[in-house]
Amino acid sequence: MKKLLSLCLLLSIASVHAQTMVPKLDQEGRRGDVARQAKQRAMEKFDLADEDKDGKLSRQEAEKNLPYLFDTFDQHDKDRDGFLSWEEYLGHNRWPR
Repeated sequence: MKKLLSLCLLLSIASVHAQTMVPKLDQEGRRGDVARQAKQRAMEKFDLADEDKDGKLSRQEAEKNLPYLFDTFDQHDKDRDGFLSWEEYLGHNRWPR
């Protein structure tokens, strides 16, 4: 039982740590600069892939424009609506659109 509790505690700590690995956009210094540049590149890729400009990526748009994402489309589509929102595309919600 102690081993199970220890494992659960370690997993929860790892989960919290993983969620905070994405730098905040308003962070000072190099980490903030890198975050802002990464967001800009992600927005450019998302906007280019979103051919109908509806603010979400369909499976067909992903297949045509982001083949690496198409292979894992179902894993990213958390709400199972057949589209990837900005947050689903990024895999987090720390960079608002």
